[in-house]
Amino acid sequence: MTDSVKIELPSHDPIASTLSAADDRIVMSEWLPPQEGIVPCICIGRRWISILWALPIGAAALVLVIALAQSLRELQSVQAFIKEYPGIAQSAPSVDSGFPWWLQLQHFLNMLFMMFIIRAGIQILADHPRLYWTRDCTPGTEWFRFQHPVPEGRIWTSKDDSVTLPGWLGIPGVRHSIGLARWWHFSVVMLWTINGIAFYVLIFATGQWLRLVPVTWACSLPRSRPASSMRR
Repeated sequence: MTDSVKIELPSHDPIASTLSAADDRIVMSEWLPPQEGIVPCICIGRRWISILWALPIGAAALVLVIALAQSLRELQSVQAFIKEYPGIAQSAPSVDSGFPWWLQLQHFLNMLFMMFIIRAGIQILADHPRLYWTRDCTPGTEWFRFQHPVPEGRIWTSKDDSVTLPGWLGIPGVRHSIGLARWWHFSVVMLWTINGIAFYVLIFATGQWLRLVPVTWACSLPRSRPASSMRR
């Protein structure tokens, strides 16, 4: 006969009676103090370069590209190519109904949802303002950051690394509020996805799909030349 042994399990939460209920609001006077970051930087080699340099470099590159494109259009060979391949199918059915109200509304909602998604995403990044090429987060291996280097000789947590974003940029715009930022981000992503599904259903349920989907190869294949133009 086997003796039964009674095992007493510990209570589920032995310190529950000593805890007080948390407030469902962020009390700024009791929250982490604001902490400013730095201008975003990109690591090229072993040197950190501010992305502010991208503004004048990008503007100069844009001017050069526009000037080059205008110069190429003056060449006879380019003009002949554009005439031969206009990119417009003359035989394609035209859509003369204009843009319906639902299409304009969905474009507006798409931009509105994207604005919230981007702002909440930036707020999530502000909780650990560094990007890595690898899976780990070893200090010093990031390639992008808008926070100072991780100091040595002390414990450095996400609370220490988080930075404050202005209210017009991040959602909710409070330091170390990654939980709220994720709620905003994924909640609006659901609305954005629903709007996208409705867009595709309506675009193919109406004649608006003819604006997007080619129905003839004439827009990409060369137009047939008259026999007289083939003679020399």
